[in-house]
Amino acid sequence: MDHIKSVSLKPALLRSIAAVVIMYILYALTALGYMGDNPVGQGSSYDRPLIVPAGYAFSIWSIIYLGITAFPIYQWFNRQEGHPLWKKVHTWFAINVVANGLWLVFASYDWLWLSLIVISLMLVTLYQINELMILLHESDVIINYWLERVVMSVYFGWITLATALNVSAALSFYQWDGWGISEEIWAMTILPVAALIAGLVFKKYRDAAYACVVVWAFVALVIRHMENQQILTVISGTVAAIFIGLIAFRSKKVLA
Repeated sequence: MDHIKSVSLKPALLRSIAAVVIMYILYALTALGYMGDNPVGQGSSYDRPLIVPAGYAFSIWSIIYLGITAFPIYQWFNRQEGHPLWKKVHTWFAINVVANGLWLVFASYDWLWLSLIVISLMLVTLYQINELMILLHESDVIINYWLERVVMSVYFGWITLATALNVSAALSFYQWDGWGISEEIWAMTILPVAALIAGLVFKKYRDAAYACVVVWAFVALVIRHMENQQILTVISGTVAAIFIGLIAFRSKKVLA
């Protein structure tokens, strides 16, 4: 980092903090019923597509919201100057959290195609942030593991899977007939595809926190389907077991 001049990060940090405030304002407006008929964007749960996990899985949002609130605050007190790549991180971060708030609004109005576009934007921004985190690491920038790295990994992992969920929810909400193919068959197709995408991301980043989110989601699918959808239970359980193995293998290599 010696050959790269540190820059002031204050303007970028202020943008990120302002974006988080906007997100919470939109969150509050939806929660209080001022934005559509479905507070806090619950429209996607109406038809309960088969790839939607047990309800408790969505409690991960409390961790994500805590993380994306802590991220710019931590940096304000610890990184008012730093590597210029942090400015790009904050640009993508600000776009992401405003999009997060807009997702809540669109879902509350049942504008699920718009919410799908927005969550796709969120996925792109998180990909960009994770790429920048790698570049920062390669530039010998010391990154706080919990408040900077894990925050983005968990968020990225959940949005990766939530994008697939949003596609299924939108198709179900708009009563797409699936070309006559049953919902069970579509679920048996979508779940392995989502797992494959997550696996490719894990292969690229070797990120245990990201993989833990995949395990969390697929175990929740097992719990939802274990009494009435044996095939989906087996698929979900197998995916969870594979990612547990990947986490264990990764941890063993790190400790070796």
